[in-house]
Amino acid sequence: MKITLLLFSLISCFTAFGKAPTFELTRDFWNNPTFVRSFMGDYGFRSEIEPRISKSESFILREVVAKSENQLAEAISFLEEKNEADSSAALDFALGTMYYQSNRMTRSAQAYGKAIEKFPSFLRAHKNLGLVNVSLGNLEAASKHLSKAISLGENDGSTFIALGYCHLSLGRLVSAENAYRMGLLLFPESKDGMNGLINCLNQGGRHRDALNLLDELLENDPENWRYLQARAAALGSLGKEKEAAVTLDLLRRMGELKTPELVILGDLYHNQNLYSLSLDAYQEALASKSKLSLPQYVRIAQTLIQRSSYQEGFSYLEKIENEFGEGRSKEEQKLINLLKAEVLQATGKNQQAKDLLREIVNQHPLEGRALIQLGQLAWKSNDHEYAIIQFQRAAKIDEFENPALIEHARLLVSLREYSKAANLLERALTIKQEKRVEKYLNAINNLALSARKKL
Repeated sequence: MKITLLLFSLISCFTAFGKAPTFELTRDFWNNPTFVRSFMGDYGFRSEIEPRISKSESFILREVVAKSENQLAEAISFLEEKNEADSSAALDFALGTMYYQSNRMTRSAQAYGKAIEKFPSFLRAHKNLGLVNVSLGNLEAASKHLSKAISLGENDGSTFIALGYCHLSLGRLVSAENAYRMGLLLFPESKDGMNGLINCLNQGGRHRDALNLLDELLENDPENWRYLQARAAALGSLGKEKEAAVTLDLLRRMGELKTPELVILGDLYHNQNLYSLSLDAYQEALASKSKLSLPQYVRIAQTLIQRSSYQEGFSYLEKIENEFGEGRSKEEQKLINLLKAEVLQATGKNQQAKDLLREIVNQHPLEGRALIQLGQLAWKSNDHEYAIIQFQRAAKIDEFENPALIEHARLLVSLREYSKAANLLERALTIKQEKRVEKYLNAINNLALSARKKL
């Protein structure tokens, strides 16, 4: 079971890399001198991007500032009463900000939207509406308003990073990378920006670039577990499984390896024939408080059976039965039964294996693996006719045609029907070119030639 794209196996580990960046929309808003001045009559200083306010509106905003410091709900009610259809967009903006502060996101978005309707080039309203939409998960709308704010002159790094997040989530990797890079230029200490850029590179298949960036970051922060996780993913995607395993094992010693990642570590050790380390990782995963999914349990059992650890593999299959009870789908039960049959066959319990395989075929007539195993068991008991029927049935299923033809050919060779066997192997090679099959075919042709000479 070769892992060739560890990135996709590990992607669930990077929720922290993919979640929405956090923004303080108006940190200390009412105490910020710039904002207070703007609400106290300085609107119009940048008339192209901020609306003017009347003298009466200036007094309203003064009172709003005073009330909001200790009585936000009262300030909101006061401003709602004073805000009219023909009021300045500044009042809608202030109302939108107070809604945001009281966690009323939908109302906040509506208020900012009204501000923009009244004053379409209102930079801060576009920016804040974009950020509120990020919080609400409306990423397409968020990207439009953030882009508009930038086109109006916004140059805050967090705005670019928020835009990068929107583009990344919407699958626009080039736009996301450009936004993240610009955001990091303006806000180089942003972890959201750096994590987003790493995601862009990995999701775009630029694992080498991601790895170079991660190695640079880890020089200054060697125990950053998120960067180490991303590094393991990049290494796995580049086929550097040994280095990926070392990185994951470091996370394991740091106590930062989650249960699904322990399974992946076990798989990596298994691929390198480090079976004892592989089993240790699997057992630690199974012993953890966090439960594995049924497919993960099955995969562990499958791995152990493939390396001929039948007793341990069968033990895990029993754990699956106990852990999940009757809560298995037909497909999941089929896979478990196929593995059980494989163990029974390998340990000489052929009749039990046959009974289980027949049960599988009755429920799943097109399950080629079960048909092939039934053919193998019939061959062992010298029921050649039945074996050939099962191999022929399996060969009619596209996914299993190649292995069924090879097994059928092997049976015919045992019966010294070399020409028929050679024909089957030639068919198998048209489906999939394999050197071992080519060598086997040459050997059979030589046997056929020798047999003819003896005649």
